[in-house]
Amino acid sequence: MRTTGVKEKAERAAIDLFAARGVNGVSIADIADAAGISQGALYRHYRSKGELAGHLFLEAYRLTGAELQAIVAREQGFSRRIEGMVGHFCDLYDRDAALFRFMLLAQHELLPAMSNNAVAPAAAVEQAVAAAIEAGELGAVDIPIAAATIMGIVLQTALFHVYGRVAGSLAARAPALARAAIAAARALGRAG
Repeated sequence: MRTTGVKEKAERAAIDLFAARGVNGVSIADIADAAGISQGALYRHYRSKGELAGHLFLEAYRLTGAELQAIVAREQGFSRRIEGMVGHFCDLYDRDAALFRFMLLAQHELLPAMSNNAVAPAAAVEQAVAAAIEAGELGAVDIPIAAATIMGIVLQTALFHVYGRVAGSLAARAPALARAAIAAARALGRAG
């Protein structure tokens, strides 16, 4: 008799473990044990830990990039776009901190596998910055630096949460983080 939800259990366990220990710090046996499944059951869905990690990362990264791009398309003006994106990041952290950590704080080894045609979260933020420059809402800035600054405000706050230096909901702090991100981007434009 086959157990239903094996793939979902394995994926959830993998995300939790990858977020806590990094991909290299986790084995297939660890994932199977955490999911309460056999290693064979896991191998029926994924040929390797690397394939599983890559699949989970790319799926989450593409979805988040598309969600951020939708915010850029829906909201009018730089401030509204950044408020929407910062709020989205904070909500994601509050909803699934392990997925956020895996995707945005432990992404370095998996990011090169991202295809060029997929919208990355950073690219969506860059799109908002570029649109703000074009609309005259933001002075001339180095677009990747402005995007890194905006994302860095949220990511560093999330990292402090992981380390226990910040407690409570990040979503409750989203308006203040968005104001800080907007101010930082504008300051980069003035610094010339």
